[in-house]
Amino acid sequence: MRLALLFAVSLLCAPSLATAQPSPAEVARGRYIFGATGGCGCHTVPKQPANAGGRRYDGPFGTVYSTNITPDRQTGIAAWTDEQIITAIRLGRRPNGERLLPVHPFTVFNGMAAEDLKALVAFLRTTPPINRANQPKRIIVPMFESVFLPAWLAAFAPRETPPSAAPTSGTARGEYLVRAVGHCGECHTPRTMTYATDNSRFLAGNPQGPEKSEVPNITPDPQTGLTWSEDEIAEYLATGNKPDGDVADGLMAEVIQGTLAGYRDLTKADRLAIAHYLKSLPPVRNKIGK
Repeated sequence: MRLALLFAVSLLCAPSLATAQPSPAEVARGRYIFGATGGCGCHTVPKQPANAGGRRYDGPFGTVYSTNITPDRQTGIAAWTDEQIITAIRLGRRPNGERLLPVHPFTVFNGMAAEDLKALVAFLRTTPPINRANQPKRIIVPMFESVFLPAWLAAFAPRETPPSAAPTSGTARGEYLVRAVGHCGECHTPRTMTYATDNSRFLAGNPQGPEKSEVPNITPDPQTGLTWSEDEIAEYLATGNKPDGDVADGLMAEVIQGTLAGYRDLTKADRLAIAHYLKSLPPVRNKIGK
C-alpha cells in the first residue's frame, strides 16, 4: 500500500518537475541574449573563468568588484530563485534587499522583455559553476548607500520601460538591442556632472568612459560620428574589422568576442537592425579624441 502511494505521488509530481525545466530552445535563446549583452563581460576578469566576478571598477564613491554569477551554491547564484535573479538584473536588488550599485546597469536592463530575462536565467544556470568568493566593495563617501545613492537614482537615473514582448525585426528590434539588452548608452553616451548619462546626447561618445577609455560618437554625425554604411556596421559587430582595415580594441573587442557568447554570435538580421537604428538617430556633433 505504501509503495503504491509513493508511486502515485511520484506520478503526480513528475509533470510539474518536468515543466519546471527549461527547454533546450529556451536555454539557446538565453545564450543568444547573453551574447547580445556583450557576454556580461563586467562579471569576468580577462583571461579568467567566465562570470566568476572579481573585475574592479573605481568611481567617485569608491571601488566595487563584479560578483560571481555562476551557478555555484556557496559563492554564486545557484541558491537564488529565478525571480530573485531577474529582480537583481532589472531592479538592482539582491535577495536580502541590499541595493546593487548602478555600475550594474539595472536601470537600462529594466527595459528587457520578460521572456528574454527568463531565458537568460535559464542559460546562466547551465554555465560552469566557479567557487570564487565575492570581494567586498569599498565605499569612501559617508552615507553614500543610505542617502546619496537613493536620491541620485530618484533624481537622475534614466529607466527604460520593458516591452510586452521583445521586438523581432526592423528599427524597433535594433532600438531594443541597443538601448536595453546591449546597454550601449552606458559607455557611448556622455555623462553629466552628476555622473548620469546625458540622454540629450544619446550615443554621442564619452571622453572618459569605463576604465578611462575614450568611447566614440556613434551617432550619424558626418564630421564627428559614425559614417560607416549599415553593412559595414554589421560586419564590424561580427568580426571587429573596421572599413579602414583597423580592428576593434579595448572593451569593444571584448564585447564583440564575448565570454561564453558575444556580439559576434548575433544573427546578420539583428546586426543590420542595430545598424539601421544607429543610422536613424539624430546626429550629434561631439568630437572624441584627436
